[in-house]
Amino acid sequence: MKKTMAALAFLAVLAAGAFAQGISMSAGGGLFFDGSFNNGVKFKESPIESYGGIRNISFGGFVFFDAAYAEVNVSFAYGSITAVDKFSIGSYSETNTEKMGSALQLGFSLLGKYPIELGPVTFFPLAGLGYNRVLSFKDTDGTKYDDAGDLSQFSILAGAGADYNLTDSLYLRGEILFQLRFASKTMKDMADFVKAEIWNDYSIRVNPKTTLGLGPVIKVAVGYRL
Repeated sequence: MKKTMAALAFLAVLAAGAFAQGISMSAGGGLFFDGSFNNGVKFKESPIESYGGIRNISFGGFVFFDAAYAEVNVSFAYGSITAVDKFSIGSYSETNTEKMGSALQLGFSLLGKYPIELGPVTFFPLAGLGYNRVLSFKDTDGTKYDDAGDLSQFSILAGAGADYNLTDSLYLRGEILFQLRFASKTMKDMADFVKAEIWNDYSIRVNPKTTLGLGPVIKVAVGYRL
């Protein structure tokens, strides 16, 4: 909750600064899709290789504030979380998936942008940082977990977007971003657990490593120039 309040305070300061400097501004909102794959823990101890992680597919809505060269987003989404397990030994390999449950998520992102006007269309590359705060998580049986916040993640975002003018003030916005999500506390704790358990059960020293989450973020919105 402290991180969430700090993020909101930062957005307020950014907006106040934009007003003070007389920068061209706009605001709006829309819908988005967010897919994160490959977040997990893996280790390799020849001839054994193992991976365990999660897949998060989310849909939701967002609002944005645009100050010409910077864009701030606040989003709310529902995510379906699936466990993915991979195991191989020699030439044999096996992959299993199982739905873990669902999560409600509050997201924040700050993106730098460089607008390039092409008639009624404005194209802009984007890059910045994001934070996905998991507010609640419940498994397939409906049981809620108190440590849902441990699934929260920071990310790096990069991509491009375009605005299409409908009127002098109103426009359509589309964005496609690629994200790299860093390991959550849950993933880091899992790596420590795997390392300890394999040593305790088999007296084998392994060094499990967390993996970056990869995936797209696709947004469609309507904006209004202030």
